[in-house]
Amino acid sequence: MLQWRYIKNAMPLCTLGWLYLVQGIPYGLQDKFIPIQLRSLGLQYSSVSLMKVLLVPWVAKGLWAPVVEVWGGRYLWLLTSLLALGISAYTGSFINPENTMSIGCMLLALNVFSAVQDITVDGLALQILPDDQLGLGNTVQVVLYKIGCLVGGAGLTFLLALTSWPVTFVTLALVYFFTAVWASRLSIKSNLSVVCPEPELESDGDTRNITSDETPLYNVEEDARKITATEGFLQPQFDSQWKQIFSILKKVVHTPGTLWLSTYVFLYKMGERGAINNMPLFILDMGLSKQSLAFWNGTICQGLSILGSFYGGIVLAKARTSIKTVLITYSSFRLFIVMFQCFVVFLFQQLSLGNENVIIVHSLGILSLCLLSYSSGVISTASFTLMMRVSRECSEEARASHYSTLASIEVAGKLLFATLAGFIIDRTGMLRTFALFTCLSALPLLVLITMPDKLCRLKKD
Repeated sequence: MLQWRYIKNAMPLCTLGWLYLVQGIPYGLQDKFIPIQLRSLGLQYSSVSLMKVLLVPWVAKGLWAPVVEVWGGRYLWLLTSLLALGISAYTGSFINPENTMSIGCMLLALNVFSAVQDITVDGLALQILPDDQLGLGNTVQVVLYKIGCLVGGAGLTFLLALTSWPVTFVTLALVYFFTAVWASRLSIKSNLSVVCPEPELESDGDTRNITSDETPLYNVEEDARKITATEGFLQPQFDSQWKQIFSILKKVVHTPGTLWLSTYVFLYKMGERGAINNMPLFILDMGLSKQSLAFWNGTICQGLSILGSFYGGIVLAKARTSIKTVLITYSSFRLFIVMFQCFVVFLFQQLSLGNENVIIVHSLGILSLCLLSYSSGVISTASFTLMMRVSRECSEEARASHYSTLASIEVAGKLLFATLAGFIIDRTGMLRTFALFTCLSALPLLVLITMPDKLCRLKKD
């Protein structure tokens, strides 16, 4: 009996984990594989950075999250997004690998539909995870998402080397189609229906609810359509849905702690992403082969990032853990690593090392990437747990939208600077840019130090 109960409790986490894994594949494809390929073809840093604009659908996630919540329901949106991801990947099998514009269009489609999928899965996580499992749930989220990035980066690169471009993307399409079929038969699919206020109709002077516990959902929806059609309530119902959307957005803005957390998540990845995206390109320019860089940056560093996320989950699972202390500790460590990377760039550019000493730059650069990836994993798990903890303070119908808004702000911070970093490098040089990365890595620390302690508690008092 205990074993069955344990399996039953683990099933929602397994479901969340697989859904987060498949939505991480497009990001891994774009973040770990495409930039190195473009730079190896001789494109400027600014042109490589410009590809980050394709992540803009994730920035808009907070705006259409209330629409997903109100219209159609999460279950319908989840299946639609998975099928659309499969179709997009299958279309990619017909693309010429040397056509950058076609690859960009495919990546944009994958980003749009994976962002929609993320809204529905975040809403599910907020609904089924109790307070004492937020750390574990966010560990599953971050770790499996990063494994998806690993599959989309190193995994698809390895498959491409063994097969061909069409086979690689047909395989990816099959993964999404399989997930759509599997999701259509989930036993927890009832949790994917958003909770909304039930409309009431008057009949013979009495007030009665349209819905009841005994009436199937599809019958309720059919009866509601008939009633509104006969009584001319279509327009008022449509207006009511728009009012509900704006009501959700209002609740998102007025949730306590939103301003503090929005400021933090906007800043906390800026310097880190600039360093972690451009240090590989720097050591590539210093003569390290693409194969070696793909192994270290695409496999080892991603594995260390996953290990850091696991460790973050273990730390947060302990009683009386302070998220604020964890974030300050590892953000300070991250600041030291970015300063070290700045020193590595200075070592090569200012001291004019000879070719026989370039191996030193390669080794130090790879070491810094490994350490930065590990600390990034810990910080990501702690930050997303904090985001989910604050989102739980919203009313139930606004929680998913609040969390999606915070996630959009986080992506906006990363995207804004990741897009501009290449232009800054081309204009001012690598050394000054890494000095800027160092300054940006210090800003989240200032926000964390001044952030109220009550926002960083794992459990409610």
